[in-house]
Amino acid sequence: MAKKQVLGKGIRALIPEYGEGIAAGEDPRQIVQLGVDEIEPNPHQTRSNFDEGHLQNMMRSIQEKGVIQPVAVNRVGQSYQLIAGERRWRATKMAGFETIPAIVHEIDSIQELMELSLIENIQRDDLNPIEEAEGYSDLVTTWLFTQEEIAKKVGRDRSTVANTLRLLKLPREIQDRLRERALSMGHARALISLKPDDCVELGRRCVQEGMTVRELEQIVKRLAAGEEDSDRGNGGRGKPSPRRRGRNDPITDSYEEKLRHRFATAVGIHRSAKKGRVEIEFYDDDDLERILELLLADDY
Repeated sequence: MAKKQVLGKGIRALIPEYGEGIAAGEDPRQIVQLGVDEIEPNPHQTRSNFDEGHLQNMMRSIQEKGVIQPVAVNRVGQSYQLIAGERRWRATKMAGFETIPAIVHEIDSIQELMELSLIENIQRDDLNPIEEAEGYSDLVTTWLFTQEEIAKKVGRDRSTVANTLRLLKLPREIQDRLRERALSMGHARALISLKPDDCVELGRRCVQEGMTVRELEQIVKRLAAGEEDSDRGNGGRGKPSPRRRGRNDPITDSYEEKLRHRFATAVGIHRSAKKGRVEIEFYDDDDLERILELLLADDY
C-alpha cells in the first residue's frame, strides 16, 4: 500500500463506512471478523490515557448495538496490531465479545504506522493536547519531520503545530493537568508565556477556582503588568513577575492582550511621549520562525 494514497485520504482510507465499499462494488471481504485476542495494541500508539467512564459508555453501547465501526489493523506474522480503534477494541473485550469487525492492512513501515495512528486520533479529536504534542515530537525527533511536513500530513496550520509542540516546554505539573483535561489548550496558551514558578502557581489556582480561559487571560495580563502575584490565593506573597512595568492605558492594554492571544507568547507595548516599541518574546529558533510566519503571513 502506497503511503501517499493512505495519508492523502485520511482515516476514511483506513476505515470506510460500513456498506460504503460494498455499495461501490468493492470486495466485501475487506471487512473481516477477528478474534479480539488475536489483536494487540499498537506499541507506537500516541494515546496513553483511556478514560474509564468513556470506555464504560462505549461498552454499554456495544452490548446494545454491536460494533458499528470496524477497527483497522496491520497484519504482523500470525497476529494483528491495531492502527485505529483501540478504544473500540478495549470496549469490545470489556463487553465480553469474542470477535470484532476489522479491516486488515499490510504495512511494513513503522514510520507509516506512527503517522496513521497519529492522524487517526487527531481527526477523531481523541488526543489530549500533550498526547498530540508528543506525537508531533516523535515525528520530529525520530523521523526528522519538519513542522511544515507535519502540518500538511495532519491538516493543521504550521503555527498550530508549533504552538502544540511548545506545550512540552510547560512544567510537568501543568502538562499533567492538560493530560487530565483539567486545563484546556486555551488555558495552556495563556500560561505558556509565564516563568515556570508563576505558571505552576497560577495553573493550580486555575484548576482550584475553575477559571475560564478569559478569566485566566485577565490574570496573566495583570501579572505581566505587575498588578498581581501569581499565588494571590496564598495572601499575595508570591514573587512579582519579572516583566513588571509601568501601567499602560486601557487601549494599549487591550492591544497587548490581542497580540498575546495572536502570538501565544508574552508581548509588551512600551510607550513614551511620541513613540514606543513592541516586544514579542520567543523561546528558541523554532518559536521565532513561528512568530515570523504569523507576522509575514503574506510573504513567508
